[in-house]
Parts: sequence; structure tokens; C-alpha cells
Amino acid sequence: WFDILKQEETTQWIQIDWKWFYNSYAPFDLFWKKLTAFTKRYSSVQYHPESVMSINWFEELRNMILELNQWENNLTYKFIKRIIDNPWKFSEDEKYMMFENIVNKEVSSEELSEIVSFIKSKQIIKLNLNNSIDICWTWWSNLPRINTSTLTALWLVKEWIKIAKHWNNASTWRFGSFDLIESIWYKVWNNTEEIIKEYEENNIAFLHAKILFPIFKEFSELRKKYWKPTIFNILWPLLNPSNSDYQIIWCSDEKNMKLMIETCKLLWRKNVMVVRGEDWLDEVTLSWKTKVYELKNWKIKQYYISPEDYWFNTVELKEILSEENEDKIKIAKQIIDWKNMWAYSQLVELNKKVAIDFLNKIN
Repeated sequence: WFDILKQEETTQWIQIDWKWFYNSYAPFDLFWKKLTAFTKRYSSVQYHPESVMSINWFEELRNMILELNQWENNLTYKFIKRIIDNPWKFSEDEKYMMFENIVNKEVSSEELSEIVSFIKSKQIIKLNLNNSIDICWTWWSNLPRINTSTLTALWLVKEWIKIAKHWNNASTWRFGSFDLIESIWYKVWNNTEEIIKEYEENNIAFLHAKILFPIFKEFSELRKKYWKPTIFNILWPLLNPSNSDYQIIWCSDEKNMKLMIETCKLLWRKNVMVVRGEDWLDEVTLSWKTKVYELKNWKIKQYYISPEDYWFNTVELKEILSEENEDKIKIAKQIIDWKNMWAYSQLVELNKKVAIDFLNKIN
């Protein structure tokens, strides 16, 4: 019974003949509590006095805690699956209460790959944009930065490199890829024919997460309310729906770099870079060295690069930051038109050269 119940999705209490419970001795009483704890998905146990007085109650309690901890390692997947499969069953307050139970739990690369595979199975529009590269970031470096990933993608297109840019609105006060593109000039396509036509004619496809994964609207209010880095920050870069052959992920948290590259390997991604500036900038930085995890042909290696490696001078961090969204839009327009030759342009050019160097090493 116990092994079967761990695989069940039911949230109902298990019904067992009451006389069994009444006539049972303490270990079976504990076993009953195990069943109810697993099926209710709460990390809790209740003891009656007669259970505590049993000889082996402490050993049973320790074993149960170990088993619950092992089960809870997969609670993030269970939470996301439950909301996606039954969105109408839960209010925003109920979602938030469930989310608080899993938000600080670390996930393994195996668990993260399982979550990614499940969400991609719910993808509305199926795409296969061959020979494309995706450049994306995990957000939340807490630095007032320009949207370097989108600008780098636009500059790579000018080098005749095919881009499949997965993007979204920022969930809080941040200025996301969609916010930037919407503010300048770009048309957002929402069906397969238009996306593919744009990709074939102009070598670029902007893939809006809200269109391709509408199921994530169930989590939008939750993310705004929580207002901290969550599992969703590392999920977005792994969910690119185009099946790009190459990917560069800019990661804001050093401890997530290895997690993401190992997850990519489990997902059978062949050529991926995960980068993070040592100055906390979640991209290849112009102010210091950058840590890199590289996956090439399913082999992972780690190394550092610096601006000098690409013939750039190091600048102070404050020279490549920007506080106001209006300034970010102005800077972006100047960079796109090759008018801004300040450190911002050098930052985008550096990231472009790193991307080209990565592609050259592969092919």
C-alpha cells in the first residue's frame, strides 16, 4: 500500500476499515499516519499517547521523516503539475500557500529535467527552427542593467546568425525582453505561420512565452506576489520551444549554473553555455572576468573568460548599468542603430563575439 500511495495523485484521505485502526497496536497506528501524511501531501505526523509509549516510536518517527524528505524532493514537480492539470480547483491564496511549501526547496538536475519535460508536453505551438541559437537570462541579478540578451540577439542577426529568442514580460518591476521589444518597434507574432515566415525572411523568431505556454498564466499572479527568485527563473531558459541547436544562458545565481548545465545534458541538449559575471552581472561582463560552464557534445567543462580575451578594455561596473526604463529604451535604440559607442555598445559587442566564438568552436 505504502509504495503504491507514493505514486498516487489523490488528495483524499485513504479510507481503511475503522476497526483495523481501533484494534491496531502502535506501529500500525504510525503506518496509518504515514498514509495520511503522504496522501495529504503535508510534512507532518500526529502521535497519540499510546504510540509515543511504544518501544520503537522514536525509530519509526525518524524513518518516517527520512521517507517524507525523500518524497518532498519531488514536490516542486507535483505542485506545478497539479496547478497546470487542475487550474480551476485552486484560488490564488491556495496556490500561494502551496507555493510557500516548495519555494525554498532545492531541486536536482533530474527533478528539474522532469519538470521541463512535463511543461514542454503542454506546449501549444510546435516549432523546429534548425540551426538557431537562443540567448536568454534568468533575471534577478538585482542590478539595474540594460537588456543585453535581446540587443545581442539583434546584433547577431546582422551577422546572418539565426536567432530563436524565447522571451516574456518581467514579472515585477524588472524590464523584460518583451517590455523592450514592445517599446521600440517589433511586431509580436502569435501563430506558427507568422513566426516561421519571420524566421525564414529575417533570421529571427521572437517566441513569446505567454503565447506558446498559456498555462503559465496560472502562475503569473503568484510570481508577482512572491517577488523573489523562484524555480520559474531557472525554468524559462530551459523551455525554449524552438528546439534550438545552440543556447547561451545568462545566470544570475552562481549556485544554479551547474544545475542548469547538468539539466541541459539530461535533456539531450548538445551545445550550451551558462555564463555569469563575477561582478554579479548575469551575462558576459565588461567589468571583470566571467565564469562559464560549457556543454559540447554532452561533455561539460568549466572555465573563465575576461574582456581582454576578446580585445576589450575593462570598464567600471557603473558604466554599463542603467536605472530608468526610459534610459534603457533610449540606449537600446542607439545601439540598434549603431549610434551609441559608449560602454553599453562594447558590452553588447563583447557578448556577440563570445556567442560567435562559441558557435565557431562547435562548427
